[in-house]
Amino acid sequence: MKILLLPGMDGTGLLLEPLCAALPSTLAPIVVRYPNDRTLGYDELLPIVEDAVPRGEEFIILGESFSGPLAVMLAAKQPPELRGVILCASFVRSPVPRILNAAARWFGPLLIRVTPHALTCHALLGRFQTPALRDLLKAALNSVPAAVIAARLRSVLSVNVEPQLRACSVPLLYLQVSDDRLVSSRCVFQIQQINPTVEVAELNGPHLLLQMEPQRAVMRIMKFAVDCLDK
Repeated sequence: MKILLLPGMDGTGLLLEPLCAALPSTLAPIVVRYPNDRTLGYDELLPIVEDAVPRGEEFIILGESFSGPLAVMLAAKQPPELRGVILCASFVRSPVPRILNAAARWFGPLLIRVTPHALTCHALLGRFQTPALRDLLKAALNSVPAAVIAARLRSVLSVNVEPQLRACSVPLLYLQVSDDRLVSSRCVFQIQQINPTVEVAELNGPHLLLQMEPQRAVMRIMKFAVDCLDK
């Protein structure tokens, strides 16, 4: 079986390397990478995801953070070999409270340009950060222009894939982290309200769970993959 891996807001795929290294040979990764020279929103990124779908092979899809909506959008198109969807520390509509959404649209892109790396690490890794993870995060973010990241942030603030989630007919797993400073538990509650079949697994870690705890994440992913094949 294949696992189609959709990266976080950096879109480089670099941050998925720890997870790929931990995957067994029975679950082969396909890492999708988004262009870093164009400001593309969710609708423009979806064809890139569709092009990466393995043909004639069973697969599951994992959308990390920013890419959760893309995983749901793909599932709504019902690829014949899709067996399950995993959302990791993600959302189906803007994770920013509605009262703050307008301010985030104006000031969010500016903050991306001026936020020190130490504060970014604090938000994404918190007390779990290590020198190696800080370096990996820096390498990923430094390879993407601030304007591209800002455009993706604006896409997050306006996204709403609730109808697609409601129509999803394959098994769904949500990996919720204990110390998420970006995506609150409110997002998980929304997802369960929209589609009550979603299974939630809570793991100890920061927003960048797949980087901090790849082995534990893989154990849960593998259980889900096996369950999907049995259905």
